[in-house]
Amino acid sequence: MSIDDKRRYAAAAFVALLVLSVFWPSPVVSINRLSANRDLAVDELSFLGREPLSWDVVFWCIAGLLALAIIQTRSGGQAPSPVRVWLEDRRGRLSSTVAVLFVVGAIILVALTWLFLDTPMLRWAETVQSDTTESVIRILNRLGGGWNPPMVVIFFLIAGVAYQHRRWISYAMSMAMAGLGAGLIAHLLKYVVGRTRPELWLGAFHYARGGAYSFPSGHTVGAFALAGVILFASPSIAARIIAILLATAIGLSRILAFRHWTSDVVASALIGLFCAWLVTRRTTR
Repeated sequence: MSIDDKRRYAAAAFVALLVLSVFWPSPVVSINRLSANRDLAVDELSFLGREPLSWDVVFWCIAGLLALAIIQTRSGGQAPSPVRVWLEDRRGRLSSTVAVLFVVGAIILVALTWLFLDTPMLRWAETVQSDTTESVIRILNRLGGGWNPPMVVIFFLIAGVAYQHRRWISYAMSMAMAGLGAGLIAHLLKYVVGRTRPELWLGAFHYARGGAYSFPSGHTVGAFALAGVILFASPSIAARIIAILLATAIGLSRILAFRHWTSDVVASALIGLFCAWLVTRRTTR
């Protein structure tokens, strides 16, 4: 079996694991309902990272077995050092002029979205609510939350080292740094802006307290930070399209769930993309 074939199998195995993580622990709950009918500490609404620790441990044991299988099928030789990946490619640098223009353009775009789209989009979200819509929203929220974003980073790192695939290691480094940077910015903005969520909105200029801060969207920031790395660094057009479509779907689900305004999501997407762009210019070719 060639190294390319092994990489394809690793990618396929990871996709299967990601699907399981999104629906976890639904398969176990469904089997229990059909056969054992025991009392469980989880239900259909539980998901990875938001459930009793013992259930997370079961999932990560399955993930660990997959990681061992990937490592065992690797070719001989030594994987490239992540530090070397970081140091070897410093050719592309984001100019300060482009950065300033991006920030100014982003501020204008978010302001226009806030003025002209927030209320219409909220009204539209109210008109499309249904059981099917809620199910889709729940799945997309799981994909963008819990342990799923860190798992994407972990996969690229493990698979990159195991298969000596330098680009995958660079993806992992870039995703980790872009995700952490974008997440830090998002948390700082939440406390500075203090905007209330649509589901708690009581009128103009009314602001929420505590954990009800809406601006920006953490799910969307993380999704676009990771997807942005693929967008700016991957040579595969298909991978770029899929990454951006998934990130966009996660952002849209936050609007449909009445957890964020449209301007929250737009701002979050721009923050994630900016951090991904900045990081990939230094860590990937």
